[in-house]
Amino acid sequence: MPSTTPSAGDPLFRKISPDLTADRRLASLIGRLEVHRRLAEDRSALNHADGRLLWFLSDGRPRTLREIADGLNLEQSTVNRQVNAALSAGHLRRFAEQGRSARLIEPTEEGLAVYEAASARALGAYADGLAALGEGSEKFLELLERFVGAYGEAVRE
Repeated sequence: MPSTTPSAGDPLFRKISPDLTADRRLASLIGRLEVHRRLAEDRSALNHADGRLLWFLSDGRPRTLREIADGLNLEQSTVNRQVNAALSAGHLRRFAEQGRSARLIEPTEEGLAVYEAASARALGAYADGLAALGEGSEKFLELLERFVGAYGEAVRE
């Protein structure tokens, strides 16, 4: 089911109860952020897989399916399926290079243009969120970086 734009009366916009413990407040905020992230993804001109492939290949270096799979830490069968879909969408092209047995994959001009536009839209939304914090945005980023690191370590224990 596609996401819809939340209305101002939506529970997503209600203030979170200060009576909740800090960890529960955080879980609620992350849940809300995930709803907004999914809405942004639904509205993007690129699906997640195509965006990730184009991001990986946007450095201008063509790669084999194996190199893409290794670079993205995905199964080669998954990469093959995703690359075939991106080829069909016109985002990637496959070509042979003399002296190589494996064919190479690279973004098309159209694919890079769609990727740049989708990235600009996503980054613009992040910039708007940071702008709402004013001068506190730098401190927010410092704290978020510390939190993400500590959370990452906690889930790996």
